[in-house]
Amino acid sequence: MSINRKKVFYALAAPFGAFVLAVAVAGLALLVSGKNPFVAFKQMVIYGGTVDSLITSINEALPLFVSGVAVAIGFRTNLFNIGVEGQYRLAAIVAAVVGAELPGPGFLRIIMAMAAAVIVGAMYASIAGLLKAYRNVNEVIATIMLNGVMTGLVAVLLKWDLIASIKDQQLRTSRLPKSAWFPSVTFGGSELYLWVFVAIAIGIGYHYLINRSRFGYELRASGINPGAALAAGVNPKRMVVKTMALSGAVAGLVGMPLLLQRQHEFTQQFQQGLGFAGIAVALVGRQKAAGMAAAALLFAYLTRASQALTSPPTRGTKEIGTILQGTMMLAAVVAYEVVRRRAEANAIHEAAHRAAVQFAEVPA
Repeated sequence: MSINRKKVFYALAAPFGAFVLAVAVAGLALLVSGKNPFVAFKQMVIYGGTVDSLITSINEALPLFVSGVAVAIGFRTNLFNIGVEGQYRLAAIVAAVVGAELPGPGFLRIIMAMAAAVIVGAMYASIAGLLKAYRNVNEVIATIMLNGVMTGLVAVLLKWDLIASIKDQQLRTSRLPKSAWFPSVTFGGSELYLWVFVAIAIGIGYHYLINRSRFGYELRASGINPGAALAAGVNPKRMVVKTMALSGAVAGLVGMPLLLQRQHEFTQQFQQGLGFAGIAVALVGRQKAAGMAAAALLFAYLTRASQALTSPPTRGTKEIGTILQGTMMLAAVVAYEVVRRRAEANAIHEAAHRAAVQFAEVPA
């Protein structure tokens, strides 16, 4: 097998193996519950393949992808930003107030709302970065604690009369004017969020920043070997703060598809869990822009397709989508590690073989 073919094989083996294992585990769960797994999977494929379901899957994948990018930025420096959940929710309520209350035309309100979300997310994540860099506080503990602070802070802000009011028995901010709604296009009666182009821009920017820029090189070097990075002129402490700020800035945008395209206001019921879902997206997508996009689409598709299991003959098994997602994440982590070690072993073997051949060709 040629080197290029081996690279392709190793790149595809892990995600394919994870998917097969996830399907097997989900099928076993269906059998245990007395359902036919083939019927259930057929229902999911048929329901998930409709135009409405496909468009819904794309829309639902947008915040998942952005959340995955935010988490992946931290991973690149060996930082675990588990605080994306708190960062995007705090950013969303500030963006909702800015977009609804500040004067100006619709497009300017959209820009100001997104800018506010980026700034708030960056500032909030920087707290954990500063604690990590200058007080050696573990970023996982810091961000978890900050998530708790965020929960209380959002609750306080929603009770502030200048920001929110009670409507339909819920505390909510003022509704964005229609001119400040992000546009969408209709396909077969379903609306496709044009925020998808913002997500694409984020993915392209992430790819070039990490792989083609000096900052990306310094970021990765700090994560691989802080000592060597320091010897090369990179300040690891500053890089920790910068990385957390950048991760938080992207995290601030996670809630924007929901705010600008669907809800147009922040309420107590604003969608939760996207920050933690981003961890799964980043892990399954291997922190690659294309991989995370595929993972986000797959997770969104499984969530949508599992709704088909609310009707006979597989009623009561819609949790299969969650089982598939969870198993896939765990299997992907294990599979990637196995494949990585296998690839390294093969590379060492091939290098040793080439060295032996060259040594044998040297004349005595």
